[in-house]
Amino acid sequence: MKKLILFSLLFIASKTLNAAIFTVTSNANAGIGSLREAIISANNNGVATVDYIYFNLPGSSSIDVTIALESELPIITSNIIIDATTQPFSAFAHPNIKISLIRTVADYFNGLRMDNASKVEVYGVLFRNFQSDPLGAIDDKKGGIFLYNSSDVKIGAPNKPNCFVGCYAGILSPFVIPKFFIENVKISSNIFGLAENGLTAVPNETGIDISFMKNGIIGGDIPEEGNLITSNTRTGIALGGAESNIKISNNIIGLDKNFNAKPSLSANGIYVNGGTSIPLITDNIIAVQAKGIYVDYVNSGFIIARNKIGTGKTGAENFSNTLGIHINFSNTKGLIGGENITDLNVIAYNKTAILIENSYPISIFKNSIYCNNSGAITFKNQSVDQAKIDVITADEVSGVYSPNSIVELFYTDDCIDCQGKTWFATLRTDAAGAWKYVGPVTGKLTSLGTDANGATSNFSKPLIDDTDKQILDPYCGQTTGSIKNIHIYNASIFQWYNAEGQIVGNAKDLENVGPGSYYLKAGQLGACDVTSATYTIGSLGNGIDDANKRISDEICGASNGSIRNIGIANNLPRVWYNSVGNIVSRDNDLENVPADNYYFKAGTGLCEITSPVYAVKNVSKNYEAKTVSIVPASCGNQNGSITIQAYQSEAPTVFIWTDREGNIISRTENLINVFPGTYTLTASDGANCENVAGVFTVNSTETPIVDLTKMQSYINCDGNTIHVTGIEVAGSTSPYTYQWLTVDEKLIYNELNLIAKPGKYYLRIKDRYGCEITTDLIEFDQLENKTLKIPNSITPNGDGINDTWSLAGVENYPNAEFFVFNRNGDRIFYSKGYAKEFDGTYNGKPLGVGVYFYVIDLKTDCGKLTGSLTILK
Repeated sequence: MKKLILFSLLFIASKTLNAAIFTVTSNANAGIGSLREAIISANNNGVATVDYIYFNLPGSSSIDVTIALESELPIITSNIIIDATTQPFSAFAHPNIKISLIRTVADYFNGLRMDNASKVEVYGVLFRNFQSDPLGAIDDKKGGIFLYNSSDVKIGAPNKPNCFVGCYAGILSPFVIPKFFIENVKISSNIFGLAENGLTAVPNETGIDISFMKNGIIGGDIPEEGNLITSNTRTGIALGGAESNIKISNNIIGLDKNFNAKPSLSANGIYVNGGTSIPLITDNIIAVQAKGIYVDYVNSGFIIARNKIGTGKTGAENFSNTLGIHINFSNTKGLIGGENITDLNVIAYNKTAILIENSYPISIFKNSIYCNNSGAITFKNQSVDQAKIDVITADEVSGVYSPNSIVELFYTDDCIDCQGKTWFATLRTDAAGAWKYVGPVTGKLTSLGTDANGATSNFSKPLIDDTDKQILDPYCGQTTGSIKNIHIYNASIFQWYNAEGQIVGNAKDLENVGPGSYYLKAGQLGACDVTSATYTIGSLGNGIDDANKRISDEICGASNGSIRNIGIANNLPRVWYNSVGNIVSRDNDLENVPADNYYFKAGTGLCEITSPVYAVKNVSKNYEAKTVSIVPASCGNQNGSITIQAYQSEAPTVFIWTDREGNIISRTENLINVFPGTYTLTASDGANCENVAGVFTVNSTETPIVDLTKMQSYINCDGNTIHVTGIEVAGSTSPYTYQWLTVDEKLIYNELNLIAKPGKYYLRIKDRYGCEITTDLIEFDQLENKTLKIPNSITPNGDGINDTWSLAGVENYPNAEFFVFNRNGDRIFYSKGYAKEFDGTYNGKPLGVGVYFYVIDLKTDCGKLTGSLTILK
């Protein structure tokens, strides 16, 4: 009892100690005045108020302010500030980095370690050589500062940086399961991977490697809070399993303090992973990395804004990352850029600007993307429809994209891929997808489409679609050749060339030329122009191009045939004739005609053109049902149905159901909720094609019948459980469900053969259509206790008396198992159930006189019955 009181007093005293300042006066590994002793003293002073560890080491050189550690320092508890900027003099290349911690032995350990700590701050320390065993487990890695299950930690601040060099990780929280979050941690103004001068590369593997960060900040709201993270060989910032709000802002990655590149082309700049994390990645400069920003399995949304990726402060520097931004398996809406132009990212000079992989929808707004060598926006394992520009003039741009979507217009860069460098307009598409910009156009254009779901496509480029092209040879020796009906997008300049490379036309259509080979260059004078295939205009043509003609046949005699898309030189007027020579039309396209043969004539006199004959056929449609599912009407109800699952050929669009008397009862494809009967489906296309698709019969189901005549019931040997068997259900509408219910509708059992306490019950049965039948109430509370009666001897002498082991009541235990053993424990008889009685033989031979033993497992809660059985003669 005295020990308990003493402990309590000491505990209270520790909680009420005043804040203290512990000054480090020795750079020794341990002992009086050492950092090790200061940490021990601060830990022992309790956690109620803040304790301070200051420095006052004598001397003037860097050796004098270097603490060479031979083992790990004590784990830091809560409410401690370690401020090395209090050291009176600076011996390093940064005026506010004044104390160095270095591992000087072969053993691997951390520089500073915080376990289950809170409210700890560290300033002005150079951490060196805190490596990990390269063969060690992932959860045994080391770092300059090690965090585990800690919160409210500040590492660095403006004018109070720390520096981390030559470490496995500058700041480390390992990936350990079960996980504990590192909450409300702020890491600001520090240097990772460069010497304290901010210029010389001294790489870590990873600058900041924190698993399970929650509500943390790396960098800050002003440039002075940003970290300098450069030359690290694996990752600059790695956040695995992050959660909630994560802010990564104003950091410089891949450059030294003078903004010169220090390439780490196998490293990732920023990596964030965590399904419930919400990363805000803003105002960073990320250069010369394998991947600038890598967002992986982030499914609560993210924002990437105001960063410079692949370039420097001015946007003119070529600091290429292999991949600027990689978004992978992030399936909740993410945003790159923003609705305000001030939120744009500058993404330039990378091999690829943005890769979207297995992620939808990702919105990309108002960014400046240019001179990325292998492309701007690339998709993997998915696709998004690309916007196209149809018309470009000096004061108008228009096109068609997805309905109710967004189209952004950009002036392009001077590189080769039509990337959008300068945003100048955002437009909404209408319900048909049309959009139009009206205003001055002062440069070469590209567009970016974002669909109604928020998924952005790649930039549009000049595109030639010649699917519907018309090539018209000259006729009558005139120069009337032409190439028309080529669809061209993202182009305002059109230049047609002949085989000698001479320009022969500057409009979309090439007209009034002679025989020869021609090709088209289209674009915006250098903005990733496109060149067509080479097309040949012949010398022996008749002035007609019907290679892409479209003939629509008449359907079911409706006079709705047509002949379209036949070109003719100089757009000569044409006259259409039917098979008997009657004029049927003077339009370019022949419309709304019956089945027949047709041709046209154009021109006059010696230069009259006659087309080939084109046949319009009559096509009949027969809507015949192929696969049908019929559900009979059940329980005497109006619940039958007929479902058409497939047709022999085409599917109709109009449906009429009639009953046996010809009454219309439905106009839907599938007939539901009908009584038994015969029904006819008449189907049509809503115009002229109509026929009977089928005649179908809905039958009625038969109600199941319950037979209780063979029912058997008995009560178990314990007197508490009844068994009911032998009930039979006849019918064709199985499977059935069974419910044994009490008088007050309480369910007690749901199988056909009842096992329950003694009482009064009735059985309810439902078939597969939901039809129900129920029995009368049956009393099961006055049953005979049919315990087995087991004789202890038999006389198998053939006199017909006691020749076999006869067990009275055995029929009440159909699942029981019966065993007989000899004195040696050999089994000489076994039966599941007791269909054939034991007759004193084994393998057909009589057993000798003597004592045998039995075991009967009733398969009930009565357990097993054992005893002896004597064979007499």
